[in-house]
Amino acid sequence: MPTDKKSNQPSDKKPVDNYIRFSTMGLQMGATIFLFTYAGIKLDEWLKFSFPAFTISLALFSVIASIYVVAKQAMKG
Repeated sequence: MPTDKKSNQPSDKKPVDNYIRFSTMGLQMGATIFLFTYAGIKLDEWLKFSFPAFTISLALFSVIASIYVVAKQAMKG
């Protein structure tokens, strides 16, 4: 277990860093999905589509892109 050089106490910095990193990834993923879906809703309203084509396509795209980015960041270390 890593120790703090000044006090020879176990360092808990690594679990806290991981917690912050993965929490940030989750928030980023949620924000991306929300913004793209909202943009799709507004595009469908603006273009007066009867079928929510932009909402579905942008929501699906944002989920796939978010999963890709999170997986890439998680594998980085």
